[in-house]
Amino acid sequence: MPPVLIAMCGLGFSGKSALAGSLSRDLGIRVLSYDTEIYAVHGHLVPPGSSVAAEYDFVQDIAREQVGAILATGESLIYDDLLLERDDRRKLAAVARAYGASLVLVYLDTPLAVISRRSTENPRPGTRPESAKAKLQLDASLLEPPEPTEEAIYVRPEDAVADVVARIRARLPGGHPSA
Repeated sequence: MPPVLIAMCGLGFSGKSALAGSLSRDLGIRVLSYDTEIYAVHGHLVPPGSSVAAEYDFVQDIAREQVGAILATGESLIYDDLLLERDDRRKLAAVARAYGASLVLVYLDTPLAVISRRSTENPRPGTRPESAKAKLQLDASLLEPPEPTEEAIYVRPEDAVADVVARIRARLPGGHPSA
């Protein structure tokens, strides 16, 4: 059976990682986290003097390589990343196609007021409040919500996990082990 790539996207503090963990338990599919398994491990490999954009592209290339390597084994995957821009999602979709994987895009459509409250209540270790706010503003300015052609599953904070799982299962190819 071909693998499935479930790609989480949305702003930081929108609930992607929490939902990815729930989906992993309910669907029996492993999570690959950009923050903890890609950037934290490979971020130091960025060539010195790279611009912020070049650093981002460099690490995203590594992320896509790792996603492809996992899909190449036939294993399904939940990929937890921001994927704010359509171009990043297009590149990830190309990786899925290259390995015969079905892509299910899950967009966490969380209001900015909720995200701002969450980031204040649960600050990331070592992050100053003013830099966290600036990052959120930058990310919000870069956010390109999925287009209808991307066929994303939109998830709001009030959506029950069981309902989200059911919507994802409906997109999985028939006969998939986790379907």
